Amino acid sequence: MGILYDKLAALDELSTRECVITIRMNSSSDMSEIYVENCRKVLSCDEEFITLGVCRTDIRISGTPLVLENFGVGGVKITGKISSVDLNCSGGRS
Repeated sequence: MGILYDKLAALDELSTRECVITIRMNSSSDMSEIYVENCRKVLSCDEEFITLGVCRTDIRISGTPLVLENFGVGGVKITGKISSVDLNCSGGRS
């Protein structure tokens, strides 16, 4: 069909098989940052909890205040005082 279509199809296939989670902590403050690659869905979002659908897994991030800073083709970036990250592999919907 075309180069763009082929690249988007490859990206869609990769996002169903692989997810990379990067957490950056700042020792001089309570603020931290989490970046989730290949995130397909934001299932819920408020200042204390954000739930993402990734690779047939739900990722629940808790903290205060959480800010969904960026959500694009490559992934999602969340900042705030992150207190926990929970994975629910059996409940994934994406």
